[in-house]
Amino acid sequence: MVLEEMIIIRGLIDGPEIARAFREAGMPTRITQTVTLDGRVAAKGTIGDIRALLKGEMARIEKLRKEFLAEEEGEEFDAPEDKEGADDREDEEDADDWEDEYFDTGHLYDPYLDMTECIAEDIARFMEKYRPGNVISMADLKEWMAPLADVAPGEERSDALAKSILYKMTALSMLDQNGLIEIVGETVTVKGHMDPEDIIITIPGEAAEEIIPETLKEHNVTMAVTVTPVPEHLLIFGPEAIIDGDLDMIDEIIDDLGIDEEEYISFRAGVSMKRAVIARTLEILEERGTLTPEEALETLNGTPLEGTEEAYSISLELTSEFVKGLLNDLKKVGLVRKKGEKFRAI
Repeated sequence: MVLEEMIIIRGLIDGPEIARAFREAGMPTRITQTVTLDGRVAAKGTIGDIRALLKGEMARIEKLRKEFLAEEEGEEFDAPEDKEGADDREDEEDADDWEDEYFDTGHLYDPYLDMTECIAEDIARFMEKYRPGNVISMADLKEWMAPLADVAPGEERSDALAKSILYKMTALSMLDQNGLIEIVGETVTVKGHMDPEDIIITIPGEAAEEIIPETLKEHNVTMAVTVTPVPEHLLIFGPEAIIDGDLDMIDEIIDDLGIDEEEYISFRAGVSMKRAVIARTLEILEERGTLTPEEALETLNGTPLEGTEEAYSISLELTSEFVKGLLNDLKKVGLVRKKGEKFRAI
């Protein structure tokens, strides 16, 4: 079916609520569920090794930055304008922007180094507070989990609190994975202590994806891939939704439906383009009377659609199979009629 669009949602969803929201917008949908496998990449190593890795990469990039600044004219790096040779302020700003972009990789490591430091601090505080053999109730654990009051300059308090809780949850998970605690029911038992620098942790793979394997090996850091099953839901929309659905209504509630923004943008663009082709097809049939699919194809591809902005047009390069499917779908919903091999608008 040509007049069909789909949205893919990964993870758990409220299917009935999503179906209801689209139905109220005149876009009935059929939801099918399957399971896909998701591979999550993480960098794994001791706290000391990961810290040394990230600091080493930041130092390497800072060294490159200084070498770049020392280069006359910056010819080896093909910068858009050297500062000393910039004709005006605009050129100088372009040079600054290029330099910032080229060396911005160093800043990519900042949040991961901050994460590592915070997890290390939380683990150290936990071992200072609780000794081997201690049995910790959930009430006491929640007290330890309570975020600290400190907020970094320029950081929203809500963001700081969320990060604090996330890092402490990660610290607790790392203690568990290293065999230093045992979680049973509503209690946590401290099994032992060790130097926080030697505790193995995992951080998001993005932290090390730009680092060459040789450097990772030097620091005893490995990239670990964990494959887990993830539910995947396919929302299928037919001709009724494509032709008459209220996209503006969906726009207002899309954030509440748990649908990925890029996925929805792609879906919306697909619906909008098909609506434009439908409108042009019906217009051609009204002007010409009856047409075969081949004649409709020639006319559709021969004249551009009017764009939404001045001096903007849309050229079509449709296929014979698409136009045949389109006309048959329009026939099914009662917008065109077929007689022999020809179609006409109703």
